[in-house]
Amino acid sequence: MTSDLPKPWIREERLRGDASTRSYARLWDNHGETAILVRYPRVDRLRLARDLEVRDWCSRHGLRVPGVINHNTEGGWAVLEDFGETDVEQDITAAAVEDRMVLGMRTIGPLVTLAELGPERLPLWNAPLDRARLRWELSGFELWYIRHHRAENPSPCVGDWLDQLARAINGHPRRVCHRDYHLNNLFFVDAGVVGLIDFQDLLVGPDTYDAVSLLGERAMPLVLGKDERDLIRRAWAERTGAAAGWTDRWRLVRIQRGLKVLGTFARLAATGAQDYGLWMEALARDLSPVLAAADAPRELVELVSS
Repeated sequence: MTSDLPKPWIREERLRGDASTRSYARLWDNHGETAILVRYPRVDRLRLARDLEVRDWCSRHGLRVPGVINHNTEGGWAVLEDFGETDVEQDITAAAVEDRMVLGMRTIGPLVTLAELGPERLPLWNAPLDRARLRWELSGFELWYIRHHRAENPSPCVGDWLDQLARAINGHPRRVCHRDYHLNNLFFVDAGVVGLIDFQDLLVGPDTYDAVSLLGERAMPLVLGKDERDLIRRAWAERTGAAAGWTDRWRLVRIQRGLKVLGTFARLAATGAQDYGLWMEALARDLSPVLAAADAPRELVELVSS
């Protein structure tokens, strides 16, 4: 461990990161207590103070996020509360089949809290998911999934349709969004309360964005069936007071978010990370009929489904 870190930590173990430039480690003290160390690269250290501001805002507004034990903004590190080694995906997977739905339903709790926060209350730490940014997210799909993973050069009609998709979603009601709301960023803490990590990208975006991410990505389709996920989706709509027409908005955001994530998974799978390749294949299978039903260009449907 580096000499500038505070006592009482005596041991650290590097943790696997996701797509972040930050590095993470679990720390231990003499009594077996643990914490999480996050280090920022030198070129990104100004973000640490800002990320701590985001954490404080979340905590003040009713979201359960890790507490700060110690930090050094000049040194580029912070020691945070450890939510443990078992995320919600692992908890649901390990649960008896009859208990999985109960656990899955709990995951919408923080989304209810976010829905109660007016977008105007969120400081502008991150640019909103407006038309330009929604379209920028889709450029990763074009680059990494179509051109790199599929080795295809799409015709202009694909890009034109993606332009129209971003334009349509830009008109959706706005809400404070976590932006990467999936089971691996959720932890059951404090007798079942859902704790959040990876909250630093908090921004204003489409009202269905986080719920679409939760129910359609990574492990959720593998641990809960379609009927169960649909019950959770309807509970989310009721508890968050989703405005009329939310099912139509959901379909469009499902496509945009799904294509964006296919690009991210393709980029990470190219590094040899096997989980991302599996998630990418499952997501593509799930997304292709949604694209077809939305009258997407046949070329785009075939690129995703084949």
